[in-house]
Amino acid sequence: MNPSPLSEFDLIRMIRRQARHFPPALLKHIGDDCAVFNPQFAEALAISTDLLIENVHFRRKSISPFFLGRKALAVNLSDLAAMGARPYASLLALALPADLTADYFREFIRGFLQEARRWQAPLIGGDLSRAGTVQIGVTVTGYTSAGNLIYRSGARVGDAVVLIGELGLSRLGLEILEREQPIEIAWVKKKTTLKKWAGTRQRYAALKAHLLPQPLLRPARWLQEQRLAHAMIDVSDGLASDLFHILRESRVAAELQADSLPLPPGFSDPALALDYALNGGEDYALLLTCSERQLSKAVKNFPAGLPPLQKIGRIVSGKPAIYLQRRGRRTRLTPRGFEHFPVNPPRF
Repeated sequence: MNPSPLSEFDLIRMIRRQARHFPPALLKHIGDDCAVFNPQFAEALAISTDLLIENVHFRRKSISPFFLGRKALAVNLSDLAAMGARPYASLLALALPADLTADYFREFIRGFLQEARRWQAPLIGGDLSRAGTVQIGVTVTGYTSAGNLIYRSGARVGDAVVLIGELGLSRLGLEILEREQPIEIAWVKKKTTLKKWAGTRQRYAALKAHLLPQPLLRPARWLQEQRLAHAMIDVSDGLASDLFHILRESRVAAELQADSLPLPPGFSDPALALDYALNGGEDYALLLTCSERQLSKAVKNFPAGLPPLQKIGRIVSGKPAIYLQRRGRRTRLTPRGFEHFPVNPPRF
C-alpha cells in the first residue's frame, strides 16, 4: 500500500461527510474552533478523557484499525457508564505516523463512527496530527436529566459489593495475541472472521473481550434511574485495583468471597484463574456497592437481556483495604492491576 496523499483538510472533510445524527442541543459541531452546545437539556454533565498509545495500550500488529476505532470510543464510554450517565457526544484527537495509508485512517474512522452511532455519542470535533506512533485521545461527554450521578465515594458499611460483567477474559485474549502474534489479525474487521480465526468458543470470547469491549451503559443507566447504587466504577485496571479506588474515596474496607467471583473458563490452575479475575484489567465490567435492600429490588426488577448482578462481597468498616475470604481463611489482598507510573518500575 502506498502512503496516503490526503492532506489534513482532506481527512477532516472525510470525517465531516460520515459524521451524522447530532443531538438537537448541539449548536455547532465539526468545522469551527469549538463545538458549542446548550447545557440546559441536563441537570448534570459528565466529561471524561482517555489516551490510547501504541505500544503502551495496544500494538498495531494485534488489532485492526476498524476494531481500534471501535475500542477507542467504547472504553471511554465505559467511564460514563461508571457514573450512570447517558452519552451525549465525543471528541477525537488522532496522531498517525506519516507512513500509514489512507486505508488505515478510513478504517479507524469507520469503526469509531460506527460505535458512535451505536451508543448515540456523535463525533463533534477534535484534532489531527502526525507522530511517530499511533496516538489516540478521546473525550466523551454525558449527562443525566435527573442528576444523581453515581460517584466512587458513596460506599457504606454493610453494602453489598456487586459485579456486572465478566472478569479475566480480556487478559486471556491479550495473551493469545502476544503469544501467537498472528499477522492476519491486524486487518480482521468482522466478528465472524474473528470467530473463525479463533477456532474455539473460549478463544473467541477472550479475543472479543479484548478487541471489542462493550460499555455497560444500559445496566448502569437503569441503576442510576432507579437509584439502586451507592458507588460505582468500571473495571479497567483490574477488579482489585478498581475496588480499592472506591474504598479509598469512601474510606471503608471490603471483603470479597473467592467462591463468588466469576472466574475465566478453561484454567486447570484455580489460583491462576483467580489472579486473572482479580488483576486482569480491561474487563470493562461494572463494580458497584448497594444496600442489601437495594440489591434485592434490583435483582427482582432488573431488565431482561442484561448481564446479571453478581454479589461478590461486602463493605466493612476499617481503613481502605481488601480482604479475600477463601476456604475459611481471610487474607489481605495487594491490588496488582495496571499502573502507568509504578513506584518501582521494572528494569530492562
